[in-house]
Amino acid sequence: MRLPVGAVLSTERLVLRPFEAGDAAGVHAVWNEKSFLRFAPVGFRYAGASLDLVLDWCSRGENFAGVERESGRLACHVALFGTDWTAKTTEIHYWTAVWARGNGFAAEAARAVSRWALTELGLVRVALQTDTRNVASRRVAESAGFVFEGVLRNASWTRSGRGDLAVFSLVPGDLQVNEREVRSR
Repeated sequence: MRLPVGAVLSTERLVLRPFEAGDAAGVHAVWNEKSFLRFAPVGFRYAGASLDLVLDWCSRGENFAGVERESGRLACHVALFGTDWTAKTTEIHYWTAVWARGNGFAAEAARAVSRWALTELGLVRVALQTDTRNVASRRVAESAGFVFEGVLRNASWTRSGRGDLAVFSLVPGDLQVNEREVRSR
């Protein structure tokens, strides 16, 4: 089984939809931006990609482009990958457009996509791994409600060199805990 193609999700501030050709300039800007390149895994073919390659990627309709409702601008990207339907697990990846950083868009999008994966798709674990030096990504994971599990030593190989990976996850029980916390406020 494959992940559903063409899914559209909504949050308070974002519409999460498949990428379109019109998103190419925004994606190109991120994939060629200094801090994105710093933590891009070695061998990630889209790091520093040409506009033609980005346009091709956007035209395939990959999920999820996080578009700000208010402005219509591409704010972030969230994707599920490495899904194992037998084990019912997946991994999540995200990035944020430079203009949108520090506004919580990636956390909002990651939370929505993870909730969808756990409730609608029937998955039982969404894993998230980030280089320990990537403080912004770790903040997104925590803000999205992911639980820190530990560190995989020397498991990250980015353009910044070897490093450690922080491992987080979200499981169905975490959603119930988060809902209780929200109701008690």
